Parts: sequence; C-alpha cells; structure tokens
Amino acid sequence: MDKSLNSAKMVNRNRITFLVALISLIFLTTAFIVEKPNEVLRGEWEIITSPGILITDFIALSNLGSAFFNAGITTLMGLGLAWLVKARFNGYLLSAIFTLAGFSFFGKTPFNIVPIFIGVYLYDAFFSHQPMRDLIAPLLFGTTLGPIVSQVAFGFGWGWMGIISGIVLGVVCGGLMAAIMGHIFTFHQGYNLYNTGTSAGFIGTVVYMMMRGFGIQIESVFYWSTEYTKFLSLYMFFFLLILIIIGIYWGANYSNYKKILKCSGRLASDYVDIADLGTTLVNIGIIGMIGLGYVYLVGGDVNGPILAGIFTIAGFGALGKHPRNILPVMIGVYLICIPKVWTHTDPGPILAALFCTTLAPLSGRFGFLAGLAAGALHLPMVMHVGGLHGYMNLYNNGFAGGLAMLLIVGFIKGLKPEILQEDWLRKPIFKLKKRDSH
Repeated sequence: MDKSLNSAKMVNRNRITFLVALISLIFLTTAFIVEKPNEVLRGEWEIITSPGILITDFIALSNLGSAFFNAGITTLMGLGLAWLVKARFNGYLLSAIFTLAGFSFFGKTPFNIVPIFIGVYLYDAFFSHQPMRDLIAPLLFGTTLGPIVSQVAFGFGWGWMGIISGIVLGVVCGGLMAAIMGHIFTFHQGYNLYNTGTSAGFIGTVVYMMMRGFGIQIESVFYWSTEYTKFLSLYMFFFLLILIIIGIYWGANYSNYKKILKCSGRLASDYVDIADLGTTLVNIGIIGMIGLGYVYLVGGDVNGPILAGIFTIAGFGALGKHPRNILPVMIGVYLICIPKVWTHTDPGPILAALFCTTLAPLSGRFGFLAGLAAGALHLPMVMHVGGLHGYMNLYNNGFAGGLAMLLIVGFIKGLKPEILQEDWLRKPIFKLKKRDSH
C-alpha cells in the first residue's frame, strides 16, 4: 500500500513538473513570436522597474511579448522553488503555480517576489522550524505583496535607498505572512479560498497606514489594454482545451469528477488527493472555460488582469472550485450590476466576477441562494477596500472576500456553530408523519 502511494506521488510530481515547465515554455515561446527579442527585454526591464500596484496591466505598461516573458520566468521560478523546498506536488501547489503565473501579467515580477521568499525562509529558520514544504502557501501565494517591494523600490524616486528599503520591507512582509496566515484562517473557517489575500490585506493596510503616518500617499494607477482581446481569448481557449485533453490522457474519469462536484470546496479540498491529477486537470480546464466564457458573454476585454483572473480561477480548480459552487457566486456579482451602479464590463466588476469565486465554498456548503448573496455582497466590498492597503495587495478580492466571510461566518457561529461543520445535516422544518398502513 505504501509503495503504491509513493509511486502515485512520484508520478504526480513528474507530471506536474512537466506541465508547469510546458506552460513556462509556451509563455516564453509566445513572447518571442509576438515581439522582437530586443523589445521583449526592453519591456521586461520596464515591468521590473514599475511599482506594479493595482491596476497595472503589464501588456499596457510595456508590450504583449514582455508580459508573456515575465510570466514564463516567474512561473519557472515558482517551479524551481517547489523543487528546492521539496514541496508536495498536489492540488495546493497547482493552484499556487497557476495563480503566480496569472499575476505575472499583472503585478508580480522576478524582482518583487524574491524578498517574499526570503522573508518566509528567515521566519522559518529563526522561529517556526517547520519543513519548508509546509510553507508553500506563504512562499508562493504570499507574493501578492510583491507591489510593496516595487512601490518602495521604484515608486517614490528614492534611488538605491528605495531599492534596499523595498527589499527589506518585502522580507519583513514575507515573514509576517508566514506568521499570521494560520490565524487568519480561523476567522473564516476555510470558506474563503484566498486566505493569503485576507492576510496580505491586513499586512498591506498596516504598512500603508505607517507610510501615511510619514506623509507618504499612494494613488491607484490604471493600465488596461484592450487591443489584444480576440487574440488572447483564442489563446486561452486553446490553452485550457489542451489542459482538458492532457487530463483525459492522464486518466480522467467521470466517477472521480463526481467526487469533486460533491465537495463543498472548503479549504483545503485538494482535488488531486480526492480524485486524481487527470480529473483535476479536466476540472481546471472547465473552470477556466467558465471564467473565459463569462468575460466573452458580457463583452469584456481580455488583457493582463483578466488573464490573472482566469488563471487563478482555473488554478483553484485543483483546490476548492468546481462548476457547481462557482456559478452562483458569479451570478450574484452579475445581478448586483443590473441596477447600473456598476457596468458589467468595467474593470472592477469584471475582475470581481472572476475572483469572487474565492467564496465558492459558501455556495458549495449552503446552496445556490447563499452563493448569490455572497457574490452580491462581495462586489460592493471589493470596489472600496483597495485604498486601505494603498493598492499594494494584488489579491484585493481575497481581502474583500475574507472581510465578507468574517461577517458571515461570525454570524453563523453566533447563531448555530455546528452548521459550519461538514458533517452537519440540516433537518427538515416539517416532518410528515407516516400513515398507518392498517
């Protein structure tokens, strides 16, 4: 039994390594197909030296080739780190790598993620002494605070002092992420999939409040490309289709997919362990298609931030999301836009429609109407929390989702805490008496 289990883990490790390396190669190849090499490298320097705060679409900031090059490099760095720390090659890692890849079109760079890595390592070396592979979440997801590094390094014009200060601050933030993520999890009980986004939101808020105490103000930026929507839509469609085909080739089957669909999605629902890698890849592809389909149906742009949303929603198809639990939340965001307070295709609402799926476990646990309510609550919150952290937490939707779950989970715990347990079964309000057969 142990030999069989170890053999399966080895197969998953090799296959996930192959998959992530293939994705990186596709990105890098695309970069040099769509742009000349000198333009790719010039644009990459522009990306690295930008503050990267919300909303910075690297395609609009530099060029399409440089954005793909940046994504290819950072994805390879994530894979290399996973091997270095001997990570478990499972759904958790897949979701982290996909999220890292997506946000490499939108805020993350090879420069601003490294200090986060170092901070997590130093925290473990001096304080927690855990196996580093148990800290894969703060290592990879914690790069959401990369813009803190870049903003301080390049956003204030402080020269070398700014670069050194940004790196030091990034190291501190990485250590803080590793320290508080477990505590933040207890607030929402796993009903917010982007736990790191919530943790980073609090850290980012404290950092920005300190900055403001010294008179430093940060205004949001707006880089948003529109000219590559058709190309990127087709690109993502075929990319996601390839994932589905690979999943089928690796043994995906419907009986295992039903296991995924039956899950509420509450953290940490690792679908590679619950089902298998092949079936998980099919779910990743389907979830990504749903996200891409939503953008297409409302007539939205496809660019760097939207790619981040699609890659993230797809990546969490390995860790909590499936069609049954994401659709109600997305519909909730769509419906709350109908009164015309916001337009469906505006950057905030369309990104919220993708990232709101962080609340999918609530829908999976309590049903369709709960998902609608969660989506409707999520959008107004995410439209207004960015200023709290100075637009330096890329997982702004994770922060908003965490705040929403603090309210919802807190209310449920005060009302009837056992409802939050997976094994709790609702009893019917009215129970019909059986008729006497005589």
